[in-house]
Amino acid sequence: MSTIRFDTRFPGYEVLSELGRSNARILKARHLATGDLVAIKHFALNTDEETLRRFQRESAIMTSIAHPNVVKVREVQLEAELPYIVMELIEGGSLKQLIAGQNRIDISTTIRLGLQMASAFKAIHPQGIVHRDVKPENILYRPLPSGELHFLLTDFGIARLHEQSNTLTGQSLMTYEYASPEQFNEPRGVGPATDYYSLGVVLYECLHGSVPFALDDQSGIVTFMNKVLTEPPPALTVTSENPTLGLFTELLEGLLKKKASERLSDPDELTWLLKQSELNYLRTNRTGSKTAPPAIGSEPNKTKPKPELPEAVRPEPGPVKPEPASPAPTHSSRKPWLLPVLILVVLAAGAGLYYANTGSIPKPIASVLPLNDTTAALAPAQQTDGDETTVAEEDTMNLYLAKQAKRREQLQEQLAAAGRTLSVEVLSLKVGFFGGIKQARIQLENPSPFPFPAVSVQVSYFKDQGGLYKTEKMFFMNVPPHSSPVRSAPDSDRGTRMSCKILKYDFPKNLDSLMRVVPAAIDSINNE
Repeated sequence: MSTIRFDTRFPGYEVLSELGRSNARILKARHLATGDLVAIKHFALNTDEETLRRFQRESAIMTSIAHPNVVKVREVQLEAELPYIVMELIEGGSLKQLIAGQNRIDISTTIRLGLQMASAFKAIHPQGIVHRDVKPENILYRPLPSGELHFLLTDFGIARLHEQSNTLTGQSLMTYEYASPEQFNEPRGVGPATDYYSLGVVLYECLHGSVPFALDDQSGIVTFMNKVLTEPPPALTVTSENPTLGLFTELLEGLLKKKASERLSDPDELTWLLKQSELNYLRTNRTGSKTAPPAIGSEPNKTKPKPELPEAVRPEPGPVKPEPASPAPTHSSRKPWLLPVLILVVLAAGAGLYYANTGSIPKPIASVLPLNDTTAALAPAQQTDGDETTVAEEDTMNLYLAKQAKRREQLQEQLAAAGRTLSVEVLSLKVGFFGGIKQARIQLENPSPFPFPAVSVQVSYFKDQGGLYKTEKMFFMNVPPHSSPVRSAPDSDRGTRMSCKILKYDFPKNLDSLMRVVPAAIDSINNE
Protein backbone atom coordinates (compact mmCIF):
# COMPACT_ATOMS: atom_id res chain seq x y z
CA MET A 1 0.00 0.00 0.00
CA SER A 2 1.47 3.34 -1.00
CA THR A 3 2.21 6.24 1.28
CA ILE A 4 -0.26 8.48 -0.60
CA ARG A 5 -3.10 6.06 0.04
CA PHE A 6 -2.25 5.96 3.74
CA ASP A 7 -2.13 9.75 3.95
CA THR A 8 -5.67 10.04 2.58
CA ARG A 9 -6.88 7.94 5.51
CA PHE A 10 -4.71 9.60 8.15
CA PRO A 11 -4.69 13.31 7.28
CA GLY A 12 -1.81 15.23 8.79
CA TYR A 13 0.46 12.17 9.00
CA GLU A 14 3.01 10.60 6.68
CA VAL A 15 3.08 6.83 7.08
CA LEU A 16 6.64 5.46 7.01
CA SER A 17 6.30 1.72 7.61
CA GLU A 18 4.25 -1.04 9.16
CA LEU A 19 5.30 -2.08 12.69
CA GLY A 20 2.99 -5.04 13.27
CA ARG A 21 -0.37 -6.63 12.65
CA SER A 22 -2.81 -8.85 14.55
CA ASN A 23 -6.45 -7.87 14.98
CA ALA A 24 -5.19 -4.34 14.37
CA ARG A 25 -2.51 -2.83 12.15
CA ILE A 26 0.19 -0.65 13.71
CA LEU A 27 1.98 1.87 11.52
CA LYS A 28 4.98 4.09 12.05
CA ALA A 29 4.26 7.65 10.92
CA ARG A 30 5.45 11.24 11.14
CA HIS A 31 3.23 14.11 12.25
CA LEU A 32 3.63 16.66 9.44
CA ALA A 33 3.07 19.74 11.60
CA THR A 34 5.61 18.92 14.31
CA GLY A 35 7.82 16.24 12.75
CA ASP A 36 7.19 13.92 15.73
CA LEU A 37 7.37 10.20 15.09
CA VAL A 38 4.18 8.40 16.19
CA ALA A 39 2.51 5.00 16.06
CA ILE A 40 -0.94 4.76 14.44
CA LYS A 41 -3.12 1.81 15.35
CA HIS A 42 -6.20 1.06 13.24
CA PHE A 43 -8.46 -1.87 12.48
CA ALA A 44 -8.01 -2.69 8.82
CA LEU A 45 -9.88 -6.01 8.66
CA ASN A 46 -12.44 -6.65 11.38
CA THR A 47 -14.55 -3.56 12.04
CA ASP A 48 -17.62 -5.19 13.57
CA GLU A 49 -19.54 -3.46 16.34
CA GLU A 50 -17.85 -5.33 19.19
CA THR A 51 -14.37 -4.55 17.84
CA LEU A 52 -15.23 -0.85 17.63
CA ARG A 53 -16.57 -0.87 21.19
CA ARG A 54 -13.39 -2.51 22.40
CA PHE A 55 -11.34 0.02 20.44
CA GLN A 56 -13.34 2.87 21.97
CA ARG A 57 -12.72 1.56 25.49
CA GLU A 58 -9.00 1.36 24.79
CA SER A 59 -8.81 4.93 23.56
CA ALA A 60 -10.92 6.30 26.42
CA ILE A 61 -8.75 4.58 29.02
CA MET A 62 -5.43 5.57 27.56
CA THR A 63 -6.32 9.22 26.94
CA SER A 64 -7.38 9.57 30.57
CA ILE A 65 -3.96 8.48 31.89
CA ALA A 66 -0.82 10.60 31.88
CA HIS A 67 1.87 8.44 33.46
CA PRO A 68 5.51 7.79 32.50
CA ASN A 69 4.95 4.00 32.51
CA VAL A 70 1.79 4.03 30.36
CA VAL A 71 2.00 4.68 26.61
CA LYS A 72 0.54 8.12 25.89
CA VAL A 73 -2.29 8.56 23.37
CA ARG A 74 -2.06 11.74 21.30
CA GLU A 75 -5.20 11.58 19.17
CA VAL A 76 -8.35 9.46 18.76
CA GLN A 77 -10.41 9.30 15.56
CA LEU A 78 -13.33 6.91 15.90
CA GLU A 79 -15.46 8.50 13.18
CA ALA A 80 -12.94 7.97 10.39
CA GLU A 81 -13.39 5.44 7.59
CA LEU A 82 -10.88 3.27 9.45
CA PRO A 83 -11.06 4.20 13.18
CA TYR A 84 -7.60 4.81 14.59
CA ILE A 85 -5.64 6.23 17.50
CA VAL A 86 -2.27 7.98 17.43
CA MET A 87 0.19 7.05 20.19
CA GLU A 88 3.70 8.03 21.12
CA LEU A 89 6.22 5.88 19.31
CA ILE A 90 8.30 3.60 21.54
CA GLU A 91 11.38 2.77 19.47
CA GLY A 92 12.92 0.09 21.64
CA GLY A 93 10.50 -2.80 21.11
CA SER A 94 8.51 -5.13 23.34
CA LEU A 95 9.51 -7.20 26.33
CA LYS A 96 8.52 -10.26 24.29
CA GLN A 97 11.27 -9.47 21.77
CA LEU A 98 13.72 -8.82 24.60
CA ILE A 99 13.02 -12.21 26.22
CA ALA A 100 13.21 -13.98 22.85
CA GLY A 101 16.64 -12.49 22.20
CA GLN A 102 18.12 -13.12 25.66
CA ASN A 103 16.06 -16.04 27.05
CA ARG A 104 16.47 -14.58 30.54
CA ILE A 105 16.46 -10.96 31.66
CA ASP A 106 19.14 -9.90 34.17
CA ILE A 107 17.99 -9.40 37.74
CA SER A 108 18.53 -5.64 37.89
CA THR A 109 16.40 -5.10 34.77
CA THR A 110 13.71 -7.47 36.07
CA ILE A 111 13.49 -5.51 39.33
CA ARG A 112 13.29 -2.27 37.37
CA LEU A 113 10.49 -3.74 35.25
CA GLY A 114 8.55 -4.80 38.36
CA LEU A 115 8.90 -1.39 40.02
CA GLN A 116 7.71 0.45 36.91
CA MET A 117 4.72 -1.86 36.39
CA ALA A 118 3.77 -1.38 40.05
CA SER A 119 3.82 2.36 39.37
CA ALA A 120 1.61 1.87 36.29
CA PHE A 121 -0.87 -0.24 38.31
CA LYS A 122 -0.99 2.48 40.93
CA ALA A 123 -2.14 4.87 38.20
CA ILE A 124 -4.78 2.70 36.48
CA HIS A 125 -6.37 0.62 39.25
CA PRO A 126 -7.68 3.51 41.42
CA GLN A 127 -9.60 4.66 38.32
CA GLY A 128 -11.41 1.32 38.17
CA ILE A 129 -9.36 0.11 35.21
CA VAL A 130 -8.25 -3.52 34.95
CA HIS A 131 -5.92 -4.24 32.05
CA ARG A 132 -6.73 -8.00 31.92
CA ASP A 133 -3.96 -8.81 29.44
CA VAL A 134 -0.60 -7.96 31.01
CA LYS A 135 2.00 -9.93 29.05
CA PRO A 136 5.45 -9.32 27.50
CA GLU A 137 3.88 -8.35 24.17
CA ASN A 138 1.99 -5.50 25.87
CA ILE A 139 5.01 -4.14 27.75
CA LEU A 140 7.19 -1.88 25.61
CA TYR A 141 10.62 -0.55 26.47
CA ARG A 142 12.70 2.47 25.56
CA PRO A 143 16.51 2.43 26.05
CA LEU A 144 17.83 5.33 28.15
CA PRO A 145 21.19 7.11 27.70
CA SER A 146 22.36 5.43 30.93
CA GLY A 147 21.96 2.02 29.30
CA GLU A 148 18.95 1.14 31.47
CA LEU A 149 15.51 0.32 30.04
CA HIS A 150 12.34 2.30 30.63
CA PHE A 151 9.17 0.16 30.49
CA LEU A 152 5.65 1.21 29.49
CA LEU A 153 2.32 -0.63 29.62
CA THR A 154 0.23 -0.51 26.45
CA ASP A 155 -2.72 -2.09 24.59
CA PHE A 156 -5.81 -1.77 26.73
CA GLY A 157 -7.83 -3.34 23.93
CA ILE A 158 -9.53 -5.94 26.15
CA ALA A 159 -9.41 -3.99 29.38
CA ARG A 160 -12.73 -2.92 30.81
CA LEU A 161 -13.91 -0.39 33.35
CA HIS A 162 -14.70 -1.92 36.71
CA GLU A 163 -18.03 -0.17 37.03
CA GLN A 164 -19.30 -1.57 33.73
CA SER A 165 -21.56 -4.60 33.77
CA ASN A 166 -19.60 -7.80 34.24
CA THR A 167 -19.73 -9.95 31.14
CA LEU A 168 -17.62 -12.61 29.56
CA THR A 169 -16.49 -10.16 26.88
CA GLY A 170 -12.77 -10.40 26.25
CA GLN A 171 -12.23 -13.84 27.79
CA SER A 172 -11.43 -15.41 24.43
CA LEU A 173 -8.92 -12.65 23.73
CA MET A 174 -6.77 -13.21 26.79
CA THR A 175 -3.41 -14.92 26.52
CA TYR A 176 -3.91 -18.15 28.48
CA GLU A 177 -0.38 -18.58 29.81
CA TYR A 178 -0.53 -15.18 31.55
CA ALA A 179 -4.18 -15.42 32.64
CA SER A 180 -5.10 -15.63 36.31
CA PRO A 181 -7.08 -18.57 37.77
CA GLU A 182 -10.19 -16.40 38.18
CA GLN A 183 -10.17 -15.65 34.45
CA PHE A 184 -10.87 -19.36 33.92
CA ASN A 185 -13.29 -20.21 36.76
CA GLU A 186 -14.80 -16.82 37.70
CA PRO A 187 -14.47 -14.37 34.80
CA ARG A 188 -17.22 -12.11 36.17
CA GLY A 189 -15.14 -11.46 39.31
CA VAL A 190 -11.98 -10.26 37.60
CA GLY A 191 -10.34 -7.32 39.43
CA PRO A 192 -6.96 -5.64 39.94
CA ALA A 193 -5.53 -8.84 41.45
CA THR A 194 -5.69 -10.34 37.95
CA ASP A 195 -3.10 -7.87 36.67
CA TYR A 196 -0.79 -8.71 39.58
CA TYR A 197 -1.01 -12.45 38.79
CA SER A 198 -0.13 -11.76 35.14
CA LEU A 199 2.79 -9.58 36.22
CA GLY A 200 3.97 -12.43 38.45
CA VAL A 201 4.03 -14.72 35.40
CA VAL A 202 5.97 -12.08 33.45
CA LEU A 203 8.57 -11.67 36.23
CA TYR A 204 8.84 -15.47 36.58
CA GLU A 205 9.53 -15.74 32.85
CA CYS A 206 12.14 -12.97 32.98
CA LEU A 207 14.04 -14.75 35.76
CA HIS A 208 13.52 -18.37 34.69
CA GLY A 209 13.32 -18.14 30.91
CA SER A 210 9.86 -19.75 30.65
CA VAL A 211 6.36 -19.30 32.08
CA PRO A 212 5.26 -21.39 35.09
CA PHE A 213 2.64 -23.31 33.05
CA ALA A 214 2.99 -23.65 29.29
CA LEU A 215 0.10 -24.47 26.96
CA ASP A 216 1.18 -26.98 24.33
CA ASP A 217 -0.63 -29.07 21.76
CA GLN A 218 -0.03 -32.33 23.61
CA SER A 219 -1.55 -31.47 26.99
CA GLY A 220 -4.56 -29.50 25.77
CA ILE A 221 -6.46 -26.61 27.32
CA VAL A 222 -8.21 -28.69 30.02
CA THR A 223 -4.96 -30.06 31.43
CA PHE A 224 -3.43 -26.61 31.28
CA MET A 225 -6.37 -25.03 33.14
CA ASN A 226 -6.20 -27.68 35.87
CA LYS A 227 -2.54 -26.87 36.44
CA VAL A 228 -3.26 -23.14 36.69
CA LEU A 229 -6.16 -23.73 39.10
CA THR A 230 -4.63 -26.37 41.37
CA GLU A 231 -0.86 -26.79 41.05
CA PRO A 232 1.73 -24.48 42.63
CA PRO A 233 4.14 -22.94 40.12
CA PRO A 234 7.51 -24.72 39.87
CA ALA A 235 10.15 -23.16 42.10
CA LEU A 236 12.88 -21.15 40.43
CA THR A 237 15.93 -23.33 39.77
CA VAL A 238 18.89 -21.91 41.68
CA THR A 239 22.16 -22.76 39.90
CA SER A 240 25.77 -21.71 40.19
CA GLU A 241 25.14 -19.31 37.30
CA ASN A 242 22.06 -17.83 39.01
CA PRO A 243 22.59 -18.26 42.77
CA THR A 244 20.36 -15.31 43.72
CA LEU A 245 17.04 -16.47 42.21
CA GLY A 246 15.95 -17.75 45.62
CA LEU A 247 15.71 -14.14 46.81
CA PHE A 248 12.51 -13.74 44.75
CA THR A 249 10.64 -16.74 46.17
CA GLU A 250 8.47 -14.75 48.59
CA LEU A 251 7.66 -12.13 45.96
CA LEU A 252 6.59 -14.64 43.29
CA GLU A 253 4.62 -16.76 45.75
CA GLY A 254 2.65 -13.66 46.75
CA LEU A 255 1.92 -12.67 43.15
CA LEU A 256 0.96 -16.19 41.98
CA LYS A 257 -1.53 -17.07 44.73
CA LYS A 258 -4.50 -19.02 43.36
CA LYS A 259 -7.11 -17.03 45.29
CA ALA A 260 -7.40 -13.40 44.29
CA SER A 261 -8.27 -12.40 47.88
CA GLU A 262 -4.97 -13.85 49.15
CA ARG A 263 -2.83 -12.52 46.32
CA LEU A 264 -0.37 -9.66 46.64
CA SER A 265 -2.30 -6.82 45.01
CA ASP A 266 -1.06 -3.60 46.58
CA PRO A 267 1.42 -1.49 44.57
CA ASP A 268 3.21 -0.21 47.68
CA GLU A 269 3.65 -3.74 49.08
CA LEU A 270 4.93 -4.91 45.70
CA THR A 271 7.37 -1.99 45.61
CA TRP A 272 8.56 -2.82 49.12
CA LEU A 273 9.19 -6.50 48.31
CA LEU A 274 11.00 -5.59 45.09
CA LYS A 275 13.21 -3.13 46.97
CA GLN A 276 13.99 -5.77 49.60
CA SER A 277 14.88 -8.27 46.87
CA GLU A 278 17.09 -5.65 45.23
CA LEU A 279 18.84 -4.89 48.53
CA ASN A 280 19.45 -8.59 49.24
CA TYR A 281 20.72 -9.06 45.69
CA LEU A 282 23.19 -6.18 46.05
CA ARG A 283 24.37 -7.50 49.42
CA THR A 284 24.89 -10.96 47.97
CA ASN A 285 26.88 -9.56 45.06
CA ARG A 286 28.99 -7.40 47.36
CA THR A 287 29.76 -10.35 49.64
CA GLY A 288 30.69 -12.47 46.61
CA SER A 289 32.97 -9.78 45.20
CA LYS A 290 34.89 -9.53 48.46
CA THR A 291 35.73 -13.22 48.47
CA ALA A 292 36.32 -13.55 44.75
CA PRO A 293 39.90 -14.27 43.62
CA PRO A 294 41.77 -11.49 41.82
CA ALA A 295 41.24 -11.31 38.10
CA ILE A 296 43.89 -12.67 35.80
CA GLY A 297 46.29 -9.95 34.78
CA SER A 298 45.56 -7.74 37.79
CA GLU A 299 48.40 -6.02 39.58
CA PRO A 300 48.31 -7.07 43.24
CA ASN A 301 50.90 -4.48 44.26
CA LYS A 302 48.45 -1.72 43.39
CA THR A 303 45.57 -3.18 45.38
CA LYS A 304 47.33 -4.84 48.35
CA PRO A 305 49.31 -2.74 50.82
CA LYS A 306 52.95 -3.63 51.31
CA PRO A 307 53.29 -5.68 54.54
CA GLU A 308 55.16 -4.03 57.39
CA LEU A 309 58.22 -5.68 58.84
CA PRO A 310 57.93 -6.79 62.48
CA GLU A 311 59.88 -4.83 65.08
CA ALA A 312 62.43 -7.59 65.52
CA VAL A 313 63.58 -7.46 61.93
CA ARG A 314 63.00 -3.77 61.20
CA PRO A 315 66.40 -2.20 60.36
CA GLU A 316 67.79 0.35 62.78
CA PRO A 317 67.91 3.90 61.53
CA GLY A 318 71.41 4.92 60.63
CA PRO A 319 73.23 7.62 58.79
CA VAL A 320 72.04 7.87 55.28
CA LYS A 321 74.78 7.83 52.72
CA PRO A 322 74.14 10.38 50.07
CA GLU A 323 73.99 9.16 46.52
CA PRO A 324 77.05 10.18 44.53
CA ALA A 325 75.98 13.15 42.50
CA SER A 326 77.31 13.93 39.15
CA PRO A 327 79.79 16.80 39.42
CA ALA A 328 78.20 20.09 38.64
CA PRO A 329 80.05 22.34 36.27
CA THR A 330 82.12 24.90 38.10
CA HIS A 331 82.17 28.53 37.21
CA SER A 332 85.34 29.84 38.83
CA SER A 333 85.03 33.05 36.96
CA ARG A 334 81.66 33.94 38.61
CA LYS A 335 81.93 35.47 42.15
CA PRO A 336 84.46 33.15 43.90
CA TRP A 337 83.89 35.00 47.22
CA LEU A 338 80.15 34.02 47.50
CA LEU A 339 80.58 30.63 49.22
CA PRO A 340 82.80 31.85 52.14
CA VAL A 341 80.40 34.72 52.84
CA LEU A 342 77.40 32.35 53.04
CA ILE A 343 79.27 30.08 55.50
CA LEU A 344 80.04 33.04 57.78
CA VAL A 345 76.38 34.17 57.74
CA VAL A 346 75.11 30.69 58.71
CA LEU A 347 77.62 30.39 61.57
CA ALA A 348 76.67 33.81 62.91
CA ALA A 349 72.94 33.00 62.80
CA GLY A 350 73.48 29.71 64.62
CA ALA A 351 75.50 31.35 67.37
CA GLY A 352 72.83 34.01 67.87
CA LEU A 353 70.07 31.44 68.21
CA TYR A 354 72.11 29.39 70.68
CA TYR A 355 72.70 32.29 73.07
CA ALA A 356 69.14 33.49 72.76
CA ASN A 357 67.74 30.05 73.63
CA THR A 358 70.05 29.39 76.56
CA GLY A 359 69.07 32.69 78.11
CA SER A 360 65.29 32.34 77.74
CA ILE A 361 64.32 28.70 78.39
CA PRO A 362 65.44 26.03 80.85
CA LYS A 363 67.45 23.00 79.91
CA PRO A 364 65.57 20.04 78.41
CA ILE A 365 63.46 18.11 80.94
CA ALA A 366 65.41 14.92 80.38
CA SER A 367 68.61 16.60 81.62
CA VAL A 368 67.20 17.99 84.93
CA LEU A 369 64.90 15.12 86.02
CA PRO A 370 66.17 11.81 87.34
CA LEU A 371 65.89 9.07 84.78
CA ASN A 372 62.88 6.99 85.79
CA ASP A 373 60.29 4.90 83.92
CA THR A 374 58.35 7.97 82.79
CA THR A 375 61.29 9.91 81.41
CA ALA A 376 62.75 6.77 79.90
CA ALA A 377 59.48 6.22 78.06
CA LEU A 378 59.34 9.85 76.97
CA ALA A 379 62.90 10.05 75.71
CA PRO A 380 62.52 7.80 72.65
CA ALA A 381 59.28 9.60 71.67
CA GLN A 382 61.16 12.91 71.68
CA GLN A 383 63.89 11.50 69.51
CA THR A 384 61.81 9.74 66.80
CA ASP A 385 59.36 12.24 65.38
CA GLY A 386 58.14 9.91 62.61
CA ASP A 387 57.07 7.12 65.00
CA GLU A 388 55.42 9.62 67.33
CA THR A 389 53.37 11.05 64.48
CA THR A 390 52.26 7.58 63.40
CA VAL A 391 51.14 6.67 66.94
CA ALA A 392 49.29 9.95 67.28
CA GLU A 393 47.48 9.42 63.98
CA GLU A 394 46.45 5.91 64.98
CA ASP A 395 45.18 7.15 68.35
CA THR A 396 43.19 9.90 66.64
CA MET A 397 41.66 7.43 64.19
CA ASN A 398 40.78 4.96 66.94
CA LEU A 399 39.17 7.75 68.94
CA TYR A 400 37.17 8.86 65.90
CA LEU A 401 35.97 5.32 65.14
CA ALA A 402 34.97 4.78 68.77
CA LYS A 403 33.04 8.03 68.77
CA GLN A 404 31.30 7.14 65.51
CA ALA A 405 30.34 3.72 66.92
CA LYS A 406 28.92 5.40 70.00
CA ARG A 407 27.03 7.83 67.81
CA ARG A 408 25.48 5.00 65.81
CA GLU A 409 24.55 3.11 68.96
CA GLN A 410 22.74 6.09 70.44
CA LEU A 411 21.10 6.90 67.11
CA GLN A 412 19.77 3.34 66.87
CA GLU A 413 18.32 3.67 70.36
CA GLN A 414 16.66 6.94 69.41
CA LEU A 415 15.31 5.40 66.20
CA ALA A 416 13.77 2.54 68.19
CA ALA A 417 12.19 5.06 70.55
CA ALA A 418 10.92 7.09 67.59
CA GLY A 419 9.34 3.97 66.09
CA ARG A 420 7.36 3.47 69.29
CA THR A 421 5.88 6.96 68.91
CA LEU A 422 4.29 6.10 65.55
CA SER A 423 0.50 5.86 65.72
CA VAL A 424 -2.29 5.23 63.24
CA GLU A 425 -6.05 5.87 63.27
CA VAL A 426 -9.12 5.67 61.06
CA LEU A 427 -9.72 9.23 59.92
CA SER A 428 -13.03 8.71 58.10
CA LEU A 429 -15.12 6.03 56.36
CA LYS A 430 -18.48 5.48 54.67
CA VAL A 431 -20.78 2.56 55.49
CA GLY A 432 -23.27 1.39 52.88
CA PHE A 433 -26.98 0.97 53.55
CA PHE A 434 -26.61 -2.81 53.61
CA GLY A 435 -23.17 -2.73 55.13
CA GLY A 436 -19.78 -2.54 53.49
CA ILE A 437 -17.06 0.02 54.08
CA LYS A 438 -16.01 2.43 51.35
CA GLN A 439 -13.65 5.41 51.07
CA ALA A 440 -11.94 4.75 54.39
CA ARG A 441 -8.97 7.02 55.08
CA ILE A 442 -6.15 6.06 57.43
CA GLN A 443 -3.85 8.64 59.01
CA LEU A 444 -0.33 7.87 60.24
CA GLU A 445 1.30 10.13 62.83
CA ASN A 446 5.09 10.46 62.91
CA PRO A 447 5.95 13.03 65.61
CA SER A 448 9.66 12.16 65.59
CA PRO A 449 12.50 13.99 63.80
CA PHE A 450 13.33 10.81 61.87
CA PRO A 451 12.08 9.63 58.45
CA PHE A 452 10.81 6.08 57.93
CA PRO A 453 11.24 4.39 54.50
CA ALA A 454 8.17 2.18 55.01
CA VAL A 455 5.49 1.56 57.65
CA SER A 456 3.18 -1.47 57.42
CA VAL A 457 -0.36 -1.10 58.81
CA GLN A 458 -2.99 -3.81 59.38
CA VAL A 459 -6.59 -2.78 58.80
CA SER A 460 -9.38 -4.93 60.33
CA TYR A 461 -13.01 -4.92 59.15
CA PHE A 462 -15.74 -5.98 61.59
CA LYS A 463 -19.26 -7.25 60.90
CA ASP A 464 -22.39 -5.60 62.22
CA GLN A 465 -22.56 -8.19 65.00
CA GLY A 466 -19.03 -7.37 66.06
CA GLY A 467 -17.14 -10.35 64.62
CA LEU A 468 -14.02 -9.89 62.51
CA TYR A 469 -14.76 -10.14 58.78
CA LYS A 470 -11.27 -9.77 57.30
CA THR A 471 -7.95 -7.96 57.58
CA GLU A 472 -5.96 -6.11 54.92
CA LYS A 473 -2.41 -4.82 54.81
CA MET A 474 -1.47 -1.35 53.57
CA PHE A 475 1.79 0.57 53.45
CA PHE A 476 2.96 4.12 54.02
CA MET A 477 6.14 4.70 51.99
CA ASN A 478 8.83 7.36 52.62
CA VAL A 479 7.24 8.89 55.70
CA PRO A 480 8.90 12.27 56.42
CA PRO A 481 9.73 13.47 59.96
CA HIS A 482 7.02 15.41 61.85
CA SER A 483 4.37 14.37 59.33
CA SER A 484 0.80 13.00 59.27
CA PRO A 485 0.30 11.29 55.88
CA VAL A 486 -3.16 9.99 54.93
CA ARG A 487 -3.87 6.98 52.68
CA SER A 488 -7.04 5.33 51.42
CA ALA A 489 -7.73 1.87 52.82
CA PRO A 490 -9.04 -0.98 50.62
CA ASP A 491 -12.84 -1.13 50.36
CA SER A 492 -14.77 -3.97 51.92
CA ASP A 493 -18.09 -5.44 50.72
CA ARG A 494 -19.05 -6.24 54.31
CA GLY A 495 -18.54 -4.64 57.70
CA THR A 496 -19.73 -1.58 59.59
CA ARG A 497 -16.64 -0.57 61.53
CA MET A 498 -12.90 -0.94 61.29
CA SER A 499 -9.69 -0.58 63.28
CA CYS A 500 -6.02 -0.36 62.40
CA LYS A 501 -2.63 -0.93 63.97
CA ILE A 502 1.03 -0.71 63.02
CA LEU A 503 2.62 -4.04 62.16
CA LYS A 504 6.22 -3.04 61.49
CA TYR A 505 8.38 -0.25 60.15
CA ASP A 506 11.71 0.06 58.39
CA PHE A 507 14.53 2.22 59.71
CA PRO A 508 16.72 4.32 57.40
CA LYS A 509 19.61 2.21 56.11
CA ASN A 510 22.33 4.88 56.00
CA LEU A 511 22.89 5.99 59.60
CA ASP A 512 25.90 8.13 58.69
CA SER A 513 23.86 10.36 56.39
CA LEU A 514 21.06 10.41 58.98
CA MET A 515 23.49 11.70 61.60
CA ARG A 516 24.29 14.60 59.31
CA VAL A 517 20.68 15.56 58.67
CA VAL A 518 19.46 15.01 62.23
CA PRO A 519 22.24 16.57 64.35
CA ALA A 520 19.98 16.98 67.39
CA ALA A 521 19.98 13.23 67.86
CA ILE A 522 23.70 13.19 68.70
CA ASP A 523 24.25 16.53 70.45
CA SER A 524 24.74 14.87 73.84
CA ILE A 525 27.69 12.85 72.51
CA ASN A 526 29.30 15.89 70.88
CA ASN A 527 29.21 17.74 74.21
CA GLU A 528 30.97 14.99 76.15
